[in-house]
Amino acid sequence: MPVWLFTSSEPYEETRRACERVFVNSSEWALLKAAQGQAWPRWVAISVGHWGRGGGWVLKLAPFLVPPGRALVQNSFGDFFPGKPLPILRHLSRVLRDAATSNWHAAGDRVRGIGWKIANVPLVCVAPILGRLGYPHCRWFGNLHGSERLRVELPSNAAAGYTVAVCPSAGAQWNGEELEELARSSDARWIAWGKDAEIADMLPLFDDPRTFAVSRQRYFRGWKPMAVPVAPFRTLQPGEASQVLAPLGDTIVVDRAKLLALGIPDAGLAETGWLVLFWKAAAAGWRSYSVGQSARISEHPDFPIQESAFVLHVATDRGLRRLGPREPELGRGAVAQPILPFASSSMRARPDYPDKLRILLVSPFLPYPLSHGGAVRIWNLCRALADRVEFALVAVREKDESVDYGKLREVFRHVWAVDIDEPAAPAYELPVQVRGHQSPALRALIADVARQWRPDLLQVEYTHMAHFRDAAPAVPALLVEHDLTFSLYRQLAETRRDAASHAEYERWLAYEQRWLRAYDAVWTVSEQDRAAAAWHSGRSEDDTFVVPNGVDTGRFTPGDTAGAAEILFIGSFRHLPNVLGFEKLEREVMPRVWARLPEARLRVVAGPRHEQYWKRRPLDRRIVLDGFVEDVRPLYREAAVVVVPLEVSAGTNIKVLEALACGKPVVTTPAGCAGLDLQDGYDALIRADWEGFAAAVCDALASPGLSRALGARARMTAEDRFSWKTIAEAAYASYEAILRVRGHRPAMEAVTPHPRGA
Repeated sequence: MPVWLFTSSEPYEETRRACERVFVNSSEWALLKAAQGQAWPRWVAISVGHWGRGGGWVLKLAPFLVPPGRALVQNSFGDFFPGKPLPILRHLSRVLRDAATSNWHAAGDRVRGIGWKIANVPLVCVAPILGRLGYPHCRWFGNLHGSERLRVELPSNAAAGYTVAVCPSAGAQWNGEELEELARSSDARWIAWGKDAEIADMLPLFDDPRTFAVSRQRYFRGWKPMAVPVAPFRTLQPGEASQVLAPLGDTIVVDRAKLLALGIPDAGLAETGWLVLFWKAAAAGWRSYSVGQSARISEHPDFPIQESAFVLHVATDRGLRRLGPREPELGRGAVAQPILPFASSSMRARPDYPDKLRILLVSPFLPYPLSHGGAVRIWNLCRALADRVEFALVAVREKDESVDYGKLREVFRHVWAVDIDEPAAPAYELPVQVRGHQSPALRALIADVARQWRPDLLQVEYTHMAHFRDAAPAVPALLVEHDLTFSLYRQLAETRRDAASHAEYERWLAYEQRWLRAYDAVWTVSEQDRAAAAWHSGRSEDDTFVVPNGVDTGRFTPGDTAGAAEILFIGSFRHLPNVLGFEKLEREVMPRVWARLPEARLRVVAGPRHEQYWKRRPLDRRIVLDGFVEDVRPLYREAAVVVVPLEVSAGTNIKVLEALACGKPVVTTPAGCAGLDLQDGYDALIRADWEGFAAAVCDALASPGLSRALGARARMTAEDRFSWKTIAEAAYASYEAILRVRGHRPAMEAVTPHPRGA
């Protein structure tokens, strides 16, 4: 689809190359006139406009004036919403609410700032202006300060005792004299600033001697620009903590000895004083955390006066200006972990099982709940290996996703959930999916865990995460190719036959070839993928191992065959081949099935947030479309036949294996069962054309004898070839082979008991 760009400023060259035509004019009215002249003779599919900061209302309204008026609007955070009345009203109400909240806090700041020194009074006027300009000092601040470390000496008895002293002067005003007097006169280990009496859940984080302060989360940061992070990126769960450079909150618990060692700053407002303290603590290499709560919280409002005062402190103080945080990426508030039983220092102690291999596993999603095939594979394989391998998990958390730390800890000793807190990188030489998985916080976390936990092996799941290999270059690394992604995009390019698909295939091929060569070893899921990976990357097949997908044959078992003519398709719509397969199933297969068996019903399990990946439209009443289903076994029991209608695919499909284990007749395409070495007519019915596919579905539905025979043989195949126990043996043998070739021996140290048993 050709893209025409009308812009008031010169675009990047990459953007220009992506567009068929580009019109540049500094006059918004001239741009509108040009757009109208070009658009009216044509039928425009969609018009996109930007409603963020900057730009006049002429350009904001222009997309609605282009016939037929299908508009898409981008907000200031880079998200899009349809240009329809209800979404527009929601957007405008959000803008007004944010402005009102910001003005309310600014007004409160002015009232509280009356007692400031005369030199600080201009901030009351300047700070709101900075807000209207989009807080340019937030962008300047990174170039304003230095990178020196602050060296601080602590007294030898700094960590003695477990008592807490409450600061009575806690409030909006900064009373540094009273805080210092309390710190010097008390022998408590911690000082609590605030009115929250329930701080017991915060204290375990101080088991790490690097912890400076812990606060109760008051806001989430979101995409708001800030000079320094003052809140976690997302809302934390109760019992969850995130390292934040300057975690402002209503309740702050601080290490008393470290507070005195830093010195109490002179400030007018409490937030400014704490920002200076947090800045110095981060420069000293100390960590501060924000912890979750059960109450609902909102996005962080603008605090222009306090933040501007902090920037002024740093700019005018040569000592502060020379400093810089030691862990800026870890302090972004994008990494979360459970508070108990881990403190960060518990990574330093060797576990009770010194003979176990230590493997740091990096995943682009949480492996539990089992919402798609990738999660099923990671969870079951790691669980089967857990008696011989100690796993630590670093996983990307998706928007609004909760983390079941209790369940994950059944398999993984340590768990970190990482939020992607920056927009996709504008690196057009990279595949789109790779651009969306750039994360300085994730990279810094891998390096930190590798340095402290000292794993024997770094295991990176999925091709689009391969670039994180260089976060721990000293650790032997294994890339798990769930599929050869360039192979999938080659199939898409051959099917679509357009320039964009071919360009994306070329990007994937270059990216995958580069990173396949960077790993010590590679796992593939089939012999075909193994040979292709070795051939395309030039690496030896000796360090390319086949660790196939499997199925929990104890969990997925045959049941009574359902009497109803129900057809089941399971495939998360987040994976494009499943969307394309569903469309073929709906348009090509089911009409032919209904011509013979009009009572047949199709049930589709499309996975979480499937509406984001598929344009919803009215479906036949005999099609039931479900989202995420936590336990799909009842659906397998109700199904008379399971279908896998994939035209393009890479790797092997776990949904096929689950159906085989449940003893169900499976109708699939050659692509749907690729790499599994299934025999047509014995293990499954394999058809390459849609007419034959539909006929096979009808035969399985209409012939109970055929259905029973296929199901019985399918179950035997699953038990003999695809149980996780058998696959785990191959996986562990490959671990040993990788470490043997690298001459790497796991560090076997004596176990060091951790204080307070964390």
